[in-house]
Amino acid sequence: MTLILAWSEQEVARYLETFQAFEAKDASTIQKKREFTFEEQVADTLGCVRSVNKTDAATLLFQFGNFKNVMTASAEDIQLCPGVGEKKARRVHEAFNKPFSSAMVKKRKAAAAAAVALDKGDRASEVHDDIGVIDEAVDTEIVSIQKL
Repeated sequence: MTLILAWSEQEVARYLETFQAFEAKDASTIQKKREFTFEEQVADTLGCVRSVNKTDAATLLFQFGNFKNVMTASAEDIQLCPGVGEKKARRVHEAFNKPFSSAMVKKRKAAAAAAVALDKGDRASEVHDDIGVIDEAVDTEIVSIQKL
């Protein structure tokens, strides 16, 4: 059973005519056609990035020569393309460089924290010494627990 809701009898008639016309046909006749050319596939892929349209995708592909160069480009390089602003360039860059998992995010944050600690020089050695003292205390505690 199919229920058709419409505002007028003419609209119902159009729906019934369309339904009868496509009743015996394959579903692929009304589905969106898939892109087959390389440019269309790149435009479709880059179009998944928020605010990037087919014109932007074509511009990026023309400017960088191939898709790999678009993926590895910095946000500043992407921003040099005509019609691509700061936000759009940042979004494209993040689409290819942002980690997929939270574990990768944690690793990057830990690496950044370590880099900051190393930049501070003396403070880094103090932190390293503090970690060594804590490790020794934990080892001592483990040995004492094993003796029990």
